[in-house]
Amino acid sequence: MSFRFLKGLGPHIHSQWHTSSATRTLINPRTRQPLLTVHDATREHVQQAIYSARNAQLTWQQTSGSERRDALLGIANAVERHCEEMTELEMIQTGKEREDAAGEVGDTIECLRFFAGHADKAYGQTLTTNGLHMMTKREPCGVVGLITSFNYPLMLAAWKLAPALAAGNCAILKPAPQTPLTSLALSQLAAPYLPPGVLSVIPGGTDVGRTLLADGHLDKASFTGSTPAGQAIMRDLSDQLCPVILECGGKNAAIVLPDADIDKAASHIALGAFSNAGQNCCAVSRVLVHRSIHDAFLEALQRESQHVQLGPLIDQQQYERVRRAIDTSDKAPWWKRNDDALNDGFYVPPTIFTQVPDNAPLATEEIFGPVLTVLEPFDDITSAIQRANASPYGLAAGVFGHDLVVANRVASSLRVGYVWINTYNYMPPYAPFGGRKLSGIGKDLGQAALDEFTFTKSIVTGIE
Repeated sequence: MSFRFLKGLGPHIHSQWHTSSATRTLINPRTRQPLLTVHDATREHVQQAIYSARNAQLTWQQTSGSERRDALLGIANAVERHCEEMTELEMIQTGKEREDAAGEVGDTIECLRFFAGHADKAYGQTLTTNGLHMMTKREPCGVVGLITSFNYPLMLAAWKLAPALAAGNCAILKPAPQTPLTSLALSQLAAPYLPPGVLSVIPGGTDVGRTLLADGHLDKASFTGSTPAGQAIMRDLSDQLCPVILECGGKNAAIVLPDADIDKAASHIALGAFSNAGQNCCAVSRVLVHRSIHDAFLEALQRESQHVQLGPLIDQQQYERVRRAIDTSDKAPWWKRNDDALNDGFYVPPTIFTQVPDNAPLATEEIFGPVLTVLEPFDDITSAIQRANASPYGLAAGVFGHDLVVANRVASSLRVGYVWINTYNYMPPYAPFGGRKLSGIGKDLGQAALDEFTFTKSIVTGIE
């Protein structure tokens, strides 16, 4: 059903499907068997997408906010009508469990509707003083290039596309090479609601992304992926001084305070660590537990980790990376779930290490898989904060404790972009998401995302 729904398996440019001689075979992560063949974009396709977007930009940015609102609502409704097909496509290309894939489609719909509500609310400021009238207005950046990751292909596309389109930009989306299907389907569903050229999707690998970023054709870029890839993109764009949003890696800590609800903390941390097979930039990766509850927490963590639904990793490269992190560790796993029946795909069972020193690779390097490191316990909260902040990453963190005054003090002291207290991994579209340090620059979601995709212009008028 899903493949019949998707009418093209190549670049979607100017509301038309294209093919090329550059083909890529997608692999089913659950079986390691070939899935289907996708036509990657060529340099000529990228140039066509840029040309089409440039020609459409002035018309699109001059449409009223209410027209852009209605277009985004139309796209959201179309995704909702085809929720089952989109869910199956996401399951097929990522190996996700149905519940996870359906949740991602639902989050995509909510994101589109949230930013639709902001499309007609681009407010500026005014000030009259000293015989001058000053006003600011927010204008779209122009043509934006959007590069997304494989772990949440549809949702990440919506995180970037929705604010970009709401603000009046034309967008060129390059999905991850392993997972282009739902991005192509989203472009197909959006075509009746957008003028040709406003949205193009160009599947392909690193070469396609670099071609998109080259030659100064973009007015802004946004990227989600690894820190090394984000650093390379920043270098590529430095000569152009092209502004860029980077949502990169993390080594996220959860701090379990002595008065925490142990079962609740263990439940949220297990889900935060192992959902989507740990392929989540804000997954719980390090846990700091107060010594007084350390052993009781471990018992609860093992119990809760038994029940997390888990699919495979995305491909052979990711599988080997995670296996290498486990097999080369100086410590043996404290606990590993017995999931041998699921070994046909790129599957690694949930694995927990305990009593890990802060300077061990398990505690410092992003693994991006279902591996959780419980560090040596802490005795005082100040020490826990310092240890959590010692990472070069600064994306997300969790704090668990009954005293919310203390929990909020801890949250305020953590040098990260997003903190959950007594919960984890809940990301509503109105809350800005993005990190600091090696975790990136700029924000997805919320009003901050609209600000990212607009440019502030000042206009001063003499009135005397």
